[in-house]
Amino acid sequence: MLRSLNRTVSKDRERYKVPRNTQDIIPVKRIYADGIFFSGRKFSRTWKFSDINYSSEGEERREELLIKYRELLNCLDTDAETKITVINRRLDLKELEQSVLFKERRDGLDMYRHEYNDMILSQIKEGSGIIQDKYITVSIGSDSVGEARSYFERAEEQLSSAFSSMGSVLSPLDAAQKLRILHGIYRDEDMPPFDLEDTVRKGEDFRNLICPDSAEITPSYVKLGERFFRTMYLKYYANAIGDDFMKSLTGICPDMMLSVDILPVPVDEAVREAESRLLGIETNITGWQRKQNRSSNFSAAVPYDLQLQRKETSEFLEDLASRDQRMMLAVITVMVSADDQKELDRLTESVMSFGRSRMCQIAELRFRQLEGLNTVLPVGVRKIDAFRTLVTDSLAVFIPFRVQEISEKGGIYMGTNAVSGNPLFCNRERLMNQSAFLLGVPGSGKSFLAKQMIMSLLLGTDDDILICDPEGEYVPIAKAAGEQGRTVRISAHSGDRINPMYMDPDDTDGSSVIMKSELIQSLIERIEERPITARQRSVIDRCIRKVYRDCRRTGMIPTLTLLRDELLRQNEPEASETALSLEIYTDGSLRIFAGEGDYNSEGRLTVFDIHEMEENLKAAGFLIITDTMLNRVNRNSREGRRTHIFIDEFHVVFSNSHSARFFSSAWRQFRKRNAYPTAITQNVDTVLESPEARSMLSNSEFVIMLSQAASDREKLAELLRISEDQLRYLSIGGSGCGLMKYGGALVPFVNRLPKDTGLYSLMTTTPGEKRFY
Repeated sequence: MLRSLNRTVSKDRERYKVPRNTQDIIPVKRIYADGIFFSGRKFSRTWKFSDINYSSEGEERREELLIKYRELLNCLDTDAETKITVINRRLDLKELEQSVLFKERRDGLDMYRHEYNDMILSQIKEGSGIIQDKYITVSIGSDSVGEARSYFERAEEQLSSAFSSMGSVLSPLDAAQKLRILHGIYRDEDMPPFDLEDTVRKGEDFRNLICPDSAEITPSYVKLGERFFRTMYLKYYANAIGDDFMKSLTGICPDMMLSVDILPVPVDEAVREAESRLLGIETNITGWQRKQNRSSNFSAAVPYDLQLQRKETSEFLEDLASRDQRMMLAVITVMVSADDQKELDRLTESVMSFGRSRMCQIAELRFRQLEGLNTVLPVGVRKIDAFRTLVTDSLAVFIPFRVQEISEKGGIYMGTNAVSGNPLFCNRERLMNQSAFLLGVPGSGKSFLAKQMIMSLLLGTDDDILICDPEGEYVPIAKAAGEQGRTVRISAHSGDRINPMYMDPDDTDGSSVIMKSELIQSLIERIEERPITARQRSVIDRCIRKVYRDCRRTGMIPTLTLLRDELLRQNEPEASETALSLEIYTDGSLRIFAGEGDYNSEGRLTVFDIHEMEENLKAAGFLIITDTMLNRVNRNSREGRRTHIFIDEFHVVFSNSHSARFFSSAWRQFRKRNAYPTAITQNVDTVLESPEARSMLSNSEFVIMLSQAASDREKLAELLRISEDQLRYLSIGGSGCGLMKYGGALVPFVNRLPKDTGLYSLMTTTPGEKRFY
């Protein structure tokens, strides 16, 4: 036996004690607030790591991830044991109902809430219903918890770097979080609040909180309370195992836990062991040949089994000596649970049948079910010594990654995961920043998804929603919102007016005047269709400041007409030229922005409809509406209200540099004032050509990409670091299919709603399906 293995087994060996109560079946003796557990022999620490999209990647990317996972395995310390654990759990319907389903409000929109809830529940049933939590546990023998804590701090730094290189995030678990995992297994219910200091002060045993009401230990299963558990282990391995082994095995049923216990062997000891094995085989071959020679059988070939042993051992030694492989001792255990023994037997047979289909044998742990249960738990305990000797490459095929899921509490429904089929719930409040982009070619489902987001916010929150609508597509939502919605139609023929010079009287921030100056300069550039000069900018800025000072003194409302009058009073020729450019907007046929304005900010949902606006006014209309939204956001921010901004045909504001700078500044103001801006566009190329827009896109934490043109796909891949295999989701699948960047996750998704609902008819833009108002 290997010396390291012999030493480890000797340390772990302890006299078996018959459990006298249910607390005794728990293999943890002492816990610490920072998550360190002591089992009586070793200290252990557990980290949770996030999943990555391994299954949806192509062969080249999967090979790259496998290499990085091998590097992680190679960095494991030989003085410690490591356990990789995958825990399946069912989607909690009660938790979903509380966090994502809409409650009735009796505001005339409950019909839509019922449809939305029915749709969510239907999607949950159609999905796999399996959520996987993944953990890595490191255990080490140490003389004191202080030494162990120092070791775990070093280990965390190394593991965090290794997981980060694969796109996974490592998070340490504290004592309460680890106990919550055990509580869910032992008692299958939510754990009450836990305070370690209070528990110690009262002299209570922490195991009282998590232990089952009863325990029955039999040769083939363990019954905890009313639930049955059976643990199996991977007894025989196939010569070749695919990297989808763990994904397929853990996908068999939702009530499953799988652990891989890893004990790295020091390189020098591994080489000596391999050389010793090879020497033994060569000795056997020499002895066999001598025996044949004594029988005068000089031409006899070496038996195939001896040849195969020599070949495999030689390759094993070469792996260790020249291919940077390490010898690993591994134990793979699988636990299934059920409400009755019949279901437990069925699940057991499914697991064993899967093993046979992969030329492996998965066997029950007869008469060692309690030891198996304690081994599979993520607490750093191993009671099963069914080790298999593997090199790093062989162990790396048991890679635990599958697919990223997004299921945030309080999130809104954004479709289903294209790989797992589970619903996606996104809560932008949890992201580093709340800026979002929705990109897609015409017909890709872009407007439909935007309306779906708007309806979710309208039905499920009290937040304000402001929409810039260049095509009149969002007006039906404002009408469906009843008293909560309103439409502001801006054109030469409508009665609605907006004053671009308006500033909230309660807004005393000096930066607001700067924003107004930038807005007016952008308008002048739009009017003159050329960049304005530095002299013009100075004159405009001077006059704007003068108008606001005079209006504060006199109580008048600042308007474009007052600004033009002030320009005419200046002596510079640039002032007269600028005033002449403004004349058509103040005294001519396009004077819809000239007066004091009649827009009021009442109503939760406001649609600014500019589809009837003259083409030469639309670009200016975008800027003025953005400024009007900013006024509303400033007021809401002071009142503690959140605002959601949706701007369709977003690319229009980036047709010249000055309006781009103004909008980029407004975008930053939105984020700072508790507003969640969402930009919607089909012209990705225009956005990527603008430095300001490109920066906004690259810094946004929430980007939804539907079908894209080939050239746009390549640019998005470069900007957002999307792999070639992930890009295929932007070219296949049809309307409503795409790729979602949510924080650090890139998730392929499908978004399709039932067509026989009022929600669908309200949001669709497909001819023949659209509801007219």
